[in-house]
Amino acid sequence: MTHSTDMSTEHEFGYDIDKYSKANKEIDIENDKHPSSMFYIWFASNLTVGDFAVGFIPVYLGLPILYSIVAIAVGTIAGGIMLAYMSQLGAVYRVPQMYMGRAPFGTVGGSLLSILQWGNTAGWLTVNVILASLAIYQMVKIPYYAIVLLIVAIVALTALVGYRAIRILERSMSYVLGLLFVFLVLFLIHSHASISYQYVDSFSIPAAFGITFASAFSYIMSWGPYAADYSRHVSSSKPSKSIFYYTLLGSVIASVFAEIVGLMVSAASGNPSGSPAADLANVMNKYAVIGLIALFLGGISANAINLYSNSLAFLSIGFKAHRWVAIAVASVFSLLLGIIGFFRFYGFYETFLFILDYWITPWIGIMIAHFFILKRLRHQEFEDLPKIVKPGIYAYIISIAVSIPFMSPAGIINMPLASMLHGVDISYFVSFFSAMIIYLYLSRKLDDRNHGEKTRKEIS
Repeated sequence: MTHSTDMSTEHEFGYDIDKYSKANKEIDIENDKHPSSMFYIWFASNLTVGDFAVGFIPVYLGLPILYSIVAIAVGTIAGGIMLAYMSQLGAVYRVPQMYMGRAPFGTVGGSLLSILQWGNTAGWLTVNVILASLAIYQMVKIPYYAIVLLIVAIVALTALVGYRAIRILERSMSYVLGLLFVFLVLFLIHSHASISYQYVDSFSIPAAFGITFASAFSYIMSWGPYAADYSRHVSSSKPSKSIFYYTLLGSVIASVFAEIVGLMVSAASGNPSGSPAADLANVMNKYAVIGLIALFLGGISANAINLYSNSLAFLSIGFKAHRWVAIAVASVFSLLLGIIGFFRFYGFYETFLFILDYWITPWIGIMIAHFFILKRLRHQEFEDLPKIVKPGIYAYIISIAVSIPFMSPAGIINMPLASMLHGVDISYFVSFFSAMIIYLYLSRKLDDRNHGEKTRKEIS
């Protein structure tokens, strides 16, 4: 059999999303046969400016350093496990993540969730555009809107070329960004930078710890709806759990490292300004350009993945268009929001991280229940799905409703049970586990009813 399909071309999508599963049977990208390619993809995409900025949050909150590191590490590992499970699915079903999500929700239900994923990827696209632009703005004082336009154009070109370009970019950036971030740490140690700031009182520590944990968890977990978009290219003859571990290691090592570096820079700055790039430049002084280049390249690396997956989400909604149309729509969106939000970053960023938890965690809970516990659809095609799968839709809606009393989005408003927990938001875990349990119960109940009806028909 000749494996001639180039999944980086326009024909990766054609004009109809339902051609995904058939086209993906012919994928055979030689350099991606080994699951270790997932380490480089997720290492480079998480050793970036977004993770770096997460490290500033505990300093703003006044959380002691030791608590901050623990919250960052535990939150990142928890989120990384969710990402790794979704990544493992890609090599089994060989279709994009949100298209795969049609199985437990139906074609219409899956399309509605793809709209949320489009918003998720577009939001992260904008966040990283702003952060990368702030880094360049610190080096070259040209109009900020020109910088935003330049970065959007670079990312759009990479995403337009396709997966092959992204794979090369991410593998290269894993080495470059690794060296740059190591340099940042060595500089901070060598310069004897003062890593200290004013801590909150002990009564407020649980809330600050919870927000830091949720921020770290949310950042890495929010990659979950992207994961299979890349692992589906791993043409291993027997998909194994090694994809899970390579994804987990790459994402967690990079995220924890970048966030701790951000924590150190934020603390060393003495009085964080609200711009990670400005604070980094202030701390590094004459070596600032090296750190700013790291932030810029990190933003490009993350956004190549954001925009590529955004185009897949756009098509999985049901739009029948060329991929370049999907890329153009998201690029214009991020360009406009990037210009508007250029000087208003942190309030948006922290709130955005929390909002991500609310829709993604119950979705992942249902996906894990469907594919890993019930082990559905392992030998079926995705084209033969109903429009609505009631267990998935009901479980999703109910789990979000159940989790509302536990919500405390960025401390803006504390719902009743969140107030009892001193503002700690655990709604994402409530929705995750409740969605999983409800979906399993409803699915098995439906199976029992269908089996009973089949038996009665056979008897009659």
